[in-house]
Formats: sequence, structure tokens, C-alpha cells
Amino acid sequence: MKKLCLFLLIFTMMTSTAFANSQTALVTDELYKDMEALKYPQVSEMEKPEMEDKINKTFQKYIKESYKELKENEKQAEKYDFQAEYQTDYEVKYNKSPKLSILTSNYIFSGGAHGNTTVESFNFDVDKGKRVYLTNILTEKEQIEAVRDYVWEYATDRPDIFYPDLKKEDIKLTKDTAFYFTDDGITLVFQQYEIAPYVAGNQEIHIPAEVYINSNKK
Repeated sequence: MKKLCLFLLIFTMMTSTAFANSQTALVTDELYKDMEALKYPQVSEMEKPEMEDKINKTFQKYIKESYKELKENEKQAEKYDFQAEYQTDYEVKYNKSPKLSILTSNYIFSGGAHGNTTVESFNFDVDKGKRVYLTNILTEKEQIEAVRDYVWEYATDRPDIFYPDLKKEDIKLTKDTAFYFTDDGITLVFQQYEIAPYVAGNQEIHIPAEVYINSNKK
């Protein structure tokens, strides 16, 4: 019985270690200036300390800019007499070595019918030691066009969700376009109003890698 318990303990430890090693980082919550409205991520337990420091500094810069936006919104609320609201949040979308994808969302109400949420993506490749933008993946014109065609066809097949009169040129794919890694490609995240009405929210469209890899080989 003791041998069985010892075996189970060792097996559990080995399994936990293997699981931890498959992750790029441990991601935990932090509050800026102890404000519940300003939550942001910080990472730890990474294999490369210099990359860990770089990622944490990136998010520290992000939350400082968010704080400035919050304070400015409060000033506008006092000036124009509305109830200011501001909230940051984040979601870990991909965390498999060597890649990490985190989406941040900044909700702001500055008067009017409703508030708005802006999404920003933070994608990192530890092996390459850098933050990755969409234009680092779609490096050729043919790749951008192939992905734009894919998104347009996806949207036009769903006129109840997307703008029924959406034009292909309305789909902007730039360095600032939000996305996150997946096992077999990427998922694009569009801002409110960008390609769909406000009620549809931030639309996420998965793009299989074969869409943009094959287009680059033509």
C-alpha cells in the first residue's frame, strides 16, 4: 500500500511538472494602484527571465496608459455631467510553449446610449524573443488578400450577424488588428462597429494556417 501511494505521488508530481513545462508562462492578476477597475496580467515561471521581464513591462505600460484614460474620462464626466465608467480586463487565449496570447479589453462609458469596449492583443513568441503583430505573420500582400477574402466570405455568409452590405475593402488587416494564436492558425478579433453592428460585439473569426501559408506559395 505504501509503495502504491508513493508511486501515485511521484506520478502526480511528474504529470504536474510536464503540464507546467508545456505552458509558456504562469499568468496572474494584478491591480494598478489597488484599483478594482484596473486589472492587468503579469507573468512568471518562464524559461527566459529576460523575456518575462519584457512581457511584464509591456503590460505595465499598457495599464499606465489605461489609468490615464480612466482619469481623463472622469474629468469629462465632471465637465459634461455623466456617470463615468471604466474597466479593464484580460483573457489568456493561448499559453503553449513557446507562444503566449493575451487579449485585453477596456470598457469605457463616456455618455451616450452605451459604453464601448476596445480590445487589444498581446502575442509573444519566446523562441524569437519578441512581441508578434499580425503583420509579422501576414508578411506578403498575397497572404493579406487571402485572409481578407476568407473573412469577407465568412461574413457575407452570415448577414444576420455582420453588416449585410460589408465590402471587402472595409476589412482592414494591419499591424494593430487584434488576433491570438491557435493550434492550427490564428483567430482575428475585430472591434465593435468594425465589420458588424454594436449588438454583435467583438467578432472573432478563426483563420486556419493553410489559408495564409498556401497563399504565400502560389
